[in-house]
Amino acid sequence: MLIHLEKQKLTLGQLISRNINENISEDEKKVIKVITTWQDNTPYFDLTTSGSTGQPSAIQLYREQLMYSAQSSLSFLDPSNSFSSSLLCINPDFIGGLMVIIRSLIQEMDLTVIPASSSFKQLPKGITFDLTSMVPLQLQSLIDQQPDKLNQFKTILIGGAPLSANYINKLAKFPYLNVYQTYGMTETASHIALKNLSKRETSYHTLGDVQMAVDDRQCLRLKGTITNNQWIQTNDVVNIISDSAFEWLGRADFTINSGGIKIHPEILEEQLSSQIKFPFFVAGIEDDTLGEKAILLIETENEVIMDFSLIDRYKRPKEIHYLNQFRYTQSGKINRKETLELIKHP
Repeated sequence: MLIHLEKQKLTLGQLISRNINENISEDEKKVIKVITTWQDNTPYFDLTTSGSTGQPSAIQLYREQLMYSAQSSLSFLDPSNSFSSSLLCINPDFIGGLMVIIRSLIQEMDLTVIPASSSFKQLPKGITFDLTSMVPLQLQSLIDQQPDKLNQFKTILIGGAPLSANYINKLAKFPYLNVYQTYGMTETASHIALKNLSKRETSYHTLGDVQMAVDDRQCLRLKGTITNNQWIQTNDVVNIISDSAFEWLGRADFTINSGGIKIHPEILEEQLSSQIKFPFFVAGIEDDTLGEKAILLIETENEVIMDFSLIDRYKRPKEIHYLNQFRYTQSGKINRKETLELIKHP
């Protein structure tokens, strides 16, 4: 196994013995820390959840869970055990990036590390990568701006947000490529199910010994070795097709997933409340580039001057819609779903 950094190529032994140039990036330092920690048989890793079902929180994932996740993915994707090279091009701080590294270690794949960017300027030429993970924006950028670089990839896992239908259609131009949409979360040590977008699959197929059920909202519950055989409740509405397949229908809550960034409308509304004296709310609508984008709806006929400068630029509303009258529930609360339909079907 070789680890390809920007300015140095190391064997696993050289890395463990710290035979490393001083001039390495922060992301490369994080990769080295993961590898040395794994090789030291550390029993668990500390991570932060993405916050898709609530506020981000710190959790610990045990080595056995991470190993099971890696082995389940590799068995599904590479039953012949032929993968020999992988690329890390996403943030190693989060579960998706961490698992790229651990899968490489489990299967002794050469690992190339480049900055987490949609430009792929530092993608080395002449190397074909059997396996990598990306967020939708990265794959979309390659399809639109650098399609030739996709010749260097065989299997791409998409996480963080769904790939839009527009780009799924464009995958037909790359018949040599297998692109999988992943389903999972930090608590399940990344994905527990995969859907082959290149083959236009509509259902996710579970990995390993995952068991599924639904609650009274039709929201997915799951358990298996990956969860230490404890049931995990999600807010994802699903249609279970078989013991190992399901369709994802959408979120039961209001969380907006914009290009892999989780936006909680309630937090954003609190930040905006001092500027708006009318009923308003933040919601997400479909977007070809981001998957979803945040928009602001205000119940007034007049334009409101807004200042978004204190809000993270990735979380700012991309549009403002003014409506004469919102839809309300019987108890007097804004009916977000019905009001949102007013701008979709005016």
